[in-house]
Amino acid sequence: MRLNSDEIQGLSEFLVHLLADKKLILKDVRTEDVRTGIYNSIYQDMVHEDRLNEEVRDIMERYDAELKDGRLDYNKLFNMIKQQLIKERKLII
Repeated sequence: MRLNSDEIQGLSEFLVHLLADKKLILKDVRTEDVRTGIYNSIYQDMVHEDRLNEEVRDIMERYDAELKDGRLDYNKLFNMIKQQLIKERKLII
């Protein structure tokens, strides 16, 4: 699921409230700093996944003829290549 900036903002705020309600944020830490950290973490993760997806698309160009003939399924090939790169690089996505 792709999140836009407003959705990431809302999710970050929700998580900060959840952490604060459970008293999991230290008293000397500003909740705004926690929210910003959560937002940045989610955003950066999405940027990394976008880069990985672009790399997968570049690799898939090698299979252009097979994809156009219908000999290969685009989504299956995309997911297979992506999973292979994730496994090889020991990524967490």
